[in-house]
Amino acid sequence: MKKKVLVVAFLALSLVAYSKGLGLEEILNRVEVGSPEVKIQELDIKIKDKNKKKALRNLILPPVTISSENDWEIAKKEGLGFEEIEAYIPIFQGGRMVYGYKKTGKELDLAKENQKLSVYTWQEQSVSEYFDALNYRKQREITDKTIEALQKQRARLDGLYKENKLIPKSEVLKVEADIENNRAQNLQNIQKERAAKETLMQYLGYDLDKKIELDEFDAMSHLENIGVIKKVEAPEATTLGKRESLLVDIAEYDLKITKADLYPSIYVKPSHKFREENKTTKEYENVNEGMVEVGFRYTFAWGATLDSVAQSQYRLDQAKLKYENNIRGIDLDMRNKLGEIESLAGQSGAQKKRVELLQENLGIDNLRYDNELVTTFDYLNSVNQLRKAQEDYYKLQRELVLAVIEYENLYR
Repeated sequence: MKKKVLVVAFLALSLVAYSKGLGLEEILNRVEVGSPEVKIQELDIKIKDKNKKKALRNLILPPVTISSENDWEIAKKEGLGFEEIEAYIPIFQGGRMVYGYKKTGKELDLAKENQKLSVYTWQEQSVSEYFDALNYRKQREITDKTIEALQKQRARLDGLYKENKLIPKSEVLKVEADIENNRAQNLQNIQKERAAKETLMQYLGYDLDKKIELDEFDAMSHLENIGVIKKVEAPEATTLGKRESLLVDIAEYDLKITKADLYPSIYVKPSHKFREENKTTKEYENVNEGMVEVGFRYTFAWGATLDSVAQSQYRLDQAKLKYENNIRGIDLDMRNKLGEIESLAGQSGAQKKRVELLQENLGIDNLRYDNELVTTFDYLNSVNQLRKAQEDYYKLQRELVLAVIEYENLYR
């Protein structure tokens, strides 16, 4: 018995260690700046930005080659030094480099939209854990009060049994068994509350041992603060819609880049020699010669290029079909989510009233139980009704708030 009490005390103290208040708005804001998953997406934006800058430099700045290649024996004798410098300037490549640069711009835009979607996803995950923790905390509080009432009843029954045995020993044992059952439930509640909190801390990028106390939450008040939830008529303008549109744009540029291989590459290659080998004396002599070459290059791939073009065209057709289907899906999701919000708001209001009534009923039953006007079975039945109603209420609140957040994320 003593060990069980110590375990409960340890778990309870570990929960009390969370002291700083943390509510819904703080959680939503924290995800934007602290979530590890969001930071990963932010780094992806930086990677895509570097790709775009690199593509721009390749487009406007020709690659320059400085070379010095000699046999080892000659290198030992003549030493190393610049022999030639040349630049390769593409004049025409079928638009390959231009389209490649534009594609990197679309990929950067896509990374930004994906970062927004990552914020929305982890906000939803964090809110879910927040409500789980609140639910287990409330269950723990209800069970604590139940144990307190049962302990009073056990003391009273134990006194009656020891004094003149007005009641059988079995009545005392039944109450003791109920106390142990509720203690076991509280061990589970405490552990689940802590697990939900620590999972939330991970999502928010906090240390798992950070001292934070979760603020209570009222879904109906939250909805009143939000006001009227607007109905969106243009799903293509949402973050999800923009993301789908960017995927089509990228597929179009992939097709253009592939088609560029059907054209020859025309280039200019200016070069300048500083020294060269004299074929007669086999000695290296300093020279100062410059020249400009103009050429073209074309690769005949025996139809493979046309196959690649056809593949890219099919991928573009796929992207367009997915875009149209996904836009309709976004529109459908918003319609369904709006209806779900209306239903959950009504259910949440009714369940809140039910919890208040059962709380009042349990208060009355507490007095009746203390005065032996109700059996232990009936008293525990009232406790379990409140416990179940409170749990259902938190589930409805969680579903309601998540539905609102998911709907807002759909039309952002």
